Amino acid sequence: MTDPTENSGMDDDLALAGELALRVLSPEDEAAARARASAEPAFATHVEAWNGHLGGLADDIDPVEPSAGVWPRVEAGLTPPVAANDNRVVFWRRWAIGSTGLLAASLAAVVMLAAQPVPAPEVATAPPPAVIRVATLTLESGEAAMTLAYDAGTGELYLAPTNEMAGDTRVPHLWLVMPEGDVQLVGAIDGSATSHHSLGRALSGPAGAAKAVAVSMEAPGHTPAADRPDGPVVARGAFQRL
Repeated sequence: MTDPTENSGMDDDLALAGELALRVLSPEDEAAARARASAEPAFATHVEAWNGHLGGLADDIDPVEPSAGVWPRVEAGLTPPVAANDNRVVFWRRWAIGSTGLLAASLAAVVMLAAQPVPAPEVATAPPPAVIRVATLTLESGEAAMTLAYDAGTGELYLAPTNEMAGDTRVPHLWLVMPEGDVQLVGAIDGSATSHHSLGRALSGPAGAAKAVAVSMEAPGHTPAADRPDGPVVARGAFQRL
């Protein structure tokens, strides 16, 4: 009958030989293992077998100068855990015994890691939240003439007039009132029905910076200058952000 303690001792010798070949032992343990290899032919055979398995892994890889952060990562990955009771190399006991192919593949992965530059970390950026600006335009009498909403993300302008301007034969024109007091013409609007307008690039910037909006009444068929209404300004309202 085979003595199980004999197989256990052989497994320990195989693991220790692998650890010596991979240079993961402490200086004291490495010196003791090398002394054993010099004195015990059977143990020296295990060490040579490991060296033969691992020696040619990097032969087909072109040399590349690794970046400064590679070797600390490699060393951290190869440092075996040390148990409190000083049982050597628990990690290698579990995975190295009888697993030459697995260890060879692991070392090849380490060599490939060292040959590649460390990629810069990708920083995920959240899209900016949509900015909705609203305004209620009122007449001089205090009555609400129109509700307006502007979506800065899409450039869409939504208008919902009341009945206060219904029946006026003049054409309402919408204006942006800038912080400095200047005005910018948006264009003619429908003063009696809900509508929406897609502002182009030339108007999206001013619309995002405007502090208020206003409506002037212009003669039919007439388009005022872009920076000054010709007809009377009948309604105005300040922008608010949602």
